[in-house]
Amino acid sequence: MKRLVVLTAISALLVLGANCGSGDDGRRDATSTGKFGWIFEGWACAPDAAKALKGLSPANYCQDSDEKDHLYMKFTARASQRAVAAKSIAMMKSTCRRAAKDQASAEIYEKIKGAIIESASGVVDGESTGQAIITQLQGKVRGIGIYDCCPLNPETGACDDIENIKRGEAWKECDCVAVGRLPGGKEAIEAAAEEIETQQ
Repeated sequence: MKRLVVLTAISALLVLGANCGSGDDGRRDATSTGKFGWIFEGWACAPDAAKALKGLSPANYCQDSDEKDHLYMKFTARASQRAVAAKSIAMMKSTCRRAAKDQASAEIYEKIKGAIIESASGVVDGESTGQAIITQLQGKVRGIGIYDCCPLNPETGACDDIENIKRGEAWKECDCVAVGRLPGGKEAIEAAAEEIETQQ
């Protein structure tokens, strides 16, 4: 039963972006692109800045890769009060990106666990199973960084338009994709689940 829960959770992590950033609210997702480029959530290969600049998502350039051990997840963050008070676009952008990275570093395991628990709805031990898997993986995600960001319009929650950016009214909040490497990728989660099963 636990293995079924974890396999479902892995599927949920693979399509994480389908429920975050899709629809008509202007946010970017793994299957669309726009003036701010790509956004992507899920398992893929390592980021490639050159390909990203050409408008390619990891969903594209990682299709043939055997090493899908990088987890991409989206976080929303805010610029520092000092940067906002100074009305400095550069400061707001850098502090917003930094806040997103700090948030990702602190919450990436909780986000993984949340996906596991959510996929295990109706299973009595979903919480404990999710926590046990995360305990096995704790400290194994390496090199968490920011892959991509866009400034958010606080009224719409969507990536801001070019005119607002030109007027210096953007980057108070941002939508960022953080990326971290988990050796073994989703297979590492499966292995952790199998180890938990043998201990029961």
